[in-house]
Amino acid sequence: MYESKAELENKIANLEARLVDLKDRLARIEQTEQHDAVEHVDEYMEVLDREFASLREYWPVALQELQKLFKK
Repeated sequence: MYESKAELENKIANLEARLVDLKDRLARIEQTEQHDAVEHVDEYMEVLDREFASLREYWPVALQELQKLFKK
């Protein structure tokens, strides 16, 4: 099964084109994953902001109670 130089060059060209296509598909998948991760970061930041808002509301009350407790 001897292949000619032209056949081998053609196969190489096809493989290179396929490799470029696969790399492009991988880049698109990675970009989508990054966008999804960024969207989740925004969600986590919103949750943290709500939790810290609750803590900011609670902290002055807790501080007053601790001051009362230790001033006695």
